[in-house]
Amino acid sequence: MKKIFAKIIFSFIFIISAAGASFAASWVNFPTSWDIGQAFAVSITSNADYSKPTVTWMNRTINLNVEQGGAGKISYGLLGSDVRNTKPGAYDILFEFIQNGKKYKASGKIILNEKIYPQENLTVSPKMVNPPKKELSRIKNESKLIGSALRTMTVPRRWTTPPQPPLANITLTSHYGFQRVYNGVPRSGHNGADIRAATGTSVRAPFAGTVILTGFHYYAGGSVYIDSGNGVITAFFHLNEINVKKGDKVAKGQVVAKSGSTGRVTGPHLHYSLILGGQFVDPIPLLSTSITQMLKLGTTSQVND
Repeated sequence: MKKIFAKIIFSFIFIISAAGASFAASWVNFPTSWDIGQAFAVSITSNADYSKPTVTWMNRTINLNVEQGGAGKISYGLLGSDVRNTKPGAYDILFEFIQNGKKYKASGKIILNEKIYPQENLTVSPKMVNPPKKELSRIKNESKLIGSALRTMTVPRRWTTPPQPPLANITLTSHYGFQRVYNGVPRSGHNGADIRAATGTSVRAPFAGTVILTGFHYYAGGSVYIDSGNGVITAFFHLNEINVKKGDKVAKGQVVAKSGSTGRVTGPHLHYSLILGGQFVDPIPLLSTSITQMLKLGTTSQVND
């Protein structure tokens, strides 16, 4: 991956407390360059306690946890950009936290590079390209439900890396980002990965979490959305059977559904989406890496001296 290092600008806001504070050093880590559609890792670390850590990216503020890390404290985050609506260029990232009665802000920029995805021609039922008028209200209501679910923001962190593969065998039939053409009509890029699966194959939760939405939707068919904290949400589409309901707590690796061919499909398979801070990213690379390995690809800079 080509890296283009951008100048990182740090600004600090100090709110002086009445009592004196002991020396503390803190750092932030994030990549200065990344490909559109791909997940990346960020962190805040310190040799002393801090609170209320957040990272703001793509106009979304993500609440992070403070955890024990080495000889100090650490906050982990997973972020990314959606291939459907992100253009190449420099994007702002902002870290904030409270330490020793002081509020700190550290800002920088990440250069997002264009990634070319192939075109894919698919033949589906005509009603899945131009829905009947009687279905428009349903589609609109489902869109509102999905939008609300994707704005979910909770702590603590319940995701751990690498995730549990949703299926025992991962054979892709359609990659993330493919530019889809349905019955000759161009549509936006594919916002997940399609995995080969016969109808009735067990689908497992990649992370522990809470089910925030289920249903049989017009385009996505049988769907399950799971919130795992810090803006990390996973979703499965085209399911034949749903084994959980909204509000259920699920364990990593738990069977949550059975695959199928419901909704807009050309045949049985599992659609797997990973949403990070509201951005749909490629879920497959994360299956073979960890947050620690991802952070090694970033740049670490000290926040306070």
